[in-house]
Amino acid sequence: MPAQSSSPAPGSAWTFTWQQWGLPALCAALIGSAASLTAVTQTPPQVPPPVAWEPTGPRTTWRDISFIVPAGVQGSNKGDFYDMVGPGIRGGRFGQCAIVVLGDVPAGADLGRQAHELLTTGLAGLGQRVTYVRGQPDLTVGRSADGWSWVELSGIVGDGRARIMLIVRGATVVPIMAIATSANGCVGLLGETTPNSNTITWLWLYHSLKVAGSTPSTHLREQIIGRWDALSVSTGGQVGMSQGETYAPNGRYTYASMLGADGGSGFLTKDFTGDGRYVVEGNRLTIFPDRGAPQTRLIHIVEDREATVPPRSTVRLCQINVGVVGGPYERCLPRSVP
Repeated sequence: MPAQSSSPAPGSAWTFTWQQWGLPALCAALIGSAASLTAVTQTPPQVPPPVAWEPTGPRTTWRDISFIVPAGVQGSNKGDFYDMVGPGIRGGRFGQCAIVVLGDVPAGADLGRQAHELLTTGLAGLGQRVTYVRGQPDLTVGRSADGWSWVELSGIVGDGRARIMLIVRGATVVPIMAIATSANGCVGLLGETTPNSNTITWLWLYHSLKVAGSTPSTHLREQIIGRWDALSVSTGGQVGMSQGETYAPNGRYTYASMLGADGGSGFLTKDFTGDGRYVVEGNRLTIFPDRGAPQTRLIHIVEDREATVPPRSTVRLCQINVGVVGGPYERCLPRSVP
């Protein structure tokens, strides 16, 4: 199951306090203030720093796609498919991960249904059955900075995880399937946090993929514009955090995070804010803070289409950060609805 914020029942003291202080609204005001300027600030050009984390290693070409085999797995060309098997980047004692790249197959009329059928059929051949958190398969869609589009499904297999991505190539799709045993961070559900850091092995493969015939795109420059924020509350409702980032069309950004804690003797808050310039090149976001050192991170933007009636979508901006301990991890913020 994906990690979820545990909120107390409506009407509880914590909920009242949170609403009373209005932290989400305050955070939204903070992150919207600096980036709302329409004038472009003239600043000298700056050289982006190296990306905080990116896939490294020799590039493997199989048929007409190429990628960097993630650390912790062993790649093998099996002719009809290419597989990668092992514990993953930080799997260690937490079990195994297997990723299989298949050749082109004809694209179905409904890519979501096709992804579901390929995933369930493939797992049935292993004697496994996939289930979905919301009961029905939700479809995640996006477009890479290299110009190829994709759809994804992820689900639960026993106490492990499974995922399939279809790379769209006109009349055909390239399926990539993965399965991981319990507690292995190779693949996970959208928004899930595992002991081994949220699908980073899968993201290594994704961010290294190159598909022949694709044309690099600058669409992420337009997609990132807007406000992205999220509110989380700890189990028991003792600590809450609001985080947000705004990217304006003029190349300015601002961020704000607010931490609130109920210490028993009173409700305490602490906020962190900042602003500066930003640049998006391909799948790299570089921020040049007005105060502080510049940073570059890999990003991608995903749309989660939930199988509800009526259908509901959530767009998320995902960035790969590097923690003080534990290495790289992905953090996703949903787009704020106006």
